[in-house]
Amino acid sequence: MFLASEGLTFWQELQIAFGDIGVIPAILLILGTIFIIIEIFQPGFGFFGISGIILVIVGMAIRLYRSERGSIVLQFFVMLLCVIFFVGIALIIMIQSMRKGKLSRTAFVQSSTAVPEGITKGTEDFTGLIGKVGVATTVLRPSGNALIAGKLYSVVSQAGLIEKDKTVEVIAVEGVKIVVKEFENSKNDQ
Repeated sequence: MFLASEGLTFWQELQIAFGDIGVIPAILLILGTIFIIIEIFQPGFGFFGISGIILVIVGMAIRLYRSERGSIVLQFFVMLLCVIFFVGIALIIMIQSMRKGKLSRTAFVQSSTAVPEGITKGTEDFTGLIGKVGVATTVLRPSGNALIAGKLYSVVSQAGLIEKDKTVEVIAVEGVKIVVKEFENSKNDQ
């Protein structure tokens, strides 16, 4: 009885596996499949996925323990194929929804990070440096250090190389990135 199929076809084994399944194994199989599908759509710490797999295995074990007809091995694979079929359908639906942009607002497909852009509470505000003049303390290729308003800052040159000890002017601040260019003293010469 364990391995012998008694000459039954796949469809007959399917009918035997699910025909007299009982309430408890049916609930466990359905709930386990639903939990696995939830894990596919909202991945997290694996609670739903692991719980779903456990529920499916327990439901199948209870059903197979009560089996009186057919092959237990074939019934196991029939039930497993049915669970895989429904999970596969859910996976296809999820992929199609992602392609159409319907899942773009879920936690699974985020288009931005949780950290806000620009200046945050922990980011120092360097916008007061715009327009200030300083001296490059290292060669800027394009990044290096500059002494601006008596304080040493890590800076990035706007275009190309700036030699050490050249005068630089802060032209932009992007978060913590201070952008400088070589200072042109033509304004003061006039």
